[in-house]
Amino acid sequence: MNKQQYSINESISKVLLDEIILALKTVKSYGSVEIYIQKGVVTQITVRKIKKTPAQ
Repeated sequence: MNKQQYSINESISKVLLDEIILALKTVKSYGSVEIYIQKGVVTQITVRKIKKTPAQ
């Protein structure tokens, strides 16, 4: 993610939407996207990959 702050106070910018869409597209079979907000500003977008193990 760019070192850019994204405000969510009035409307969501195209840049922020593009970052969220990209994060969602990188999640394959299992995973999550976390969006961190501080004082109304998105400060971090984290993508987590989850690897499932076969049941025994």
